[in-house]
Amino acid sequence: MTTLGEEERLLGAVATALVTLDELRDLTAFRMPYPANVQSALDRLALHCLRRGARPPSSVPGLVRWGYQRPLGSWPLVLPTDVYPENGFLVDELSGVPTALCHEIALCAEAANPFLEVSRQVAEMAAFAAERGRTSAYVAMRNLLAAHPVLTNERFNEVRFAPGIRALDEYLAKFYAEAGPGFTTDTGIHACKGCDGLLLPIGEKDWWCEREECATEGITSDERWDHDVQILVQGDRQHRQFVSGPGKAVRRLGGEMTRAGAQVEYWPLTGTGDLRVAVPGGETRTVRIVDWHSPALLGRAIAASVASTGADLVCWVVARYRIDADPGYQRIAIEHAKSSRIFSEDEFAETIRQEADGHA
Repeated sequence: MTTLGEEERLLGAVATALVTLDELRDLTAFRMPYPANVQSALDRLALHCLRRGARPPSSVPGLVRWGYQRPLGSWPLVLPTDVYPENGFLVDELSGVPTALCHEIALCAEAANPFLEVSRQVAEMAAFAAERGRTSAYVAMRNLLAAHPVLTNERFNEVRFAPGIRALDEYLAKFYAEAGPGFTTDTGIHACKGCDGLLLPIGEKDWWCEREECATEGITSDERWDHDVQILVQGDRQHRQFVSGPGKAVRRLGGEMTRAGAQVEYWPLTGTGDLRVAVPGGETRTVRIVDWHSPALLGRAIAASVASTGADLVCWVVARYRIDADPGYQRIAIEHAKSSRIFSEDEFAETIRQEADGHA
């Protein structure tokens, strides 16, 4: 497990503060003072700057401006350059919300085992389902979360009473909350064609989607709802980014494994995997799909997970578009994880196909 240096911990505190500010959705109910961790991060950064002879941000809004105006390489911090990209930002300038990198930095600074931290909500649901023998309901719920980051209130009430999910409908309410007013435009509320998540309007014609995969392919609007339709969006950004977001890759890879002749179990109730893949006469593998902006932080998170479980039994499969965008992604993740069990989707699929052909 990686031990963070003082300046990395300070950056983690700032990233956490920015995430906290983003979660204050109901600004009409907000009252001073700022949350304690936000004020503490500002104070710590200001003191650090004064010790370095640098000019600190003078206020919380100033701290936010640092997030989108200053790449990490220009911060008065000595950080490992192989982990933190010098051109990386903590806040997206167009949308004003924390970047995926910011969320990863905050998570790795806060949690000894980041994967355990982000999966607590689904782990609770899995334990409940296992206790009551509701495996099929759990799988149906995970499929729903992967397929529908957004539900209208009408659709929500339909699916909660569907036979496959009814046993876990109380958990469904925990995963969806009413969307904030920031998504509303003159023409209504819009969904992203790439991921079905909500789009933030940028200017008069452009859109911003929190899923970086959509940005690489070009963001376009798909479904639209009128202003009077109640829209529910999945939980917090952390859940969408680290748990439900990679769900489409889980479903895609599972389908490829099935077509290759493997037996695939989606979202097993036990263990930490998204898939359990078995080739008749061959090895059974537990697979976790990962989709992180930073391969170095991903590697650190994998190393922490392996250290906490005592054995490296999981095959970590990186979402395809990450490898396509950065050919060095897999190598960097392996170096920081100190594990060879990190695969691209294509590499893992080919391994399974070869095994299935060998046992045919």
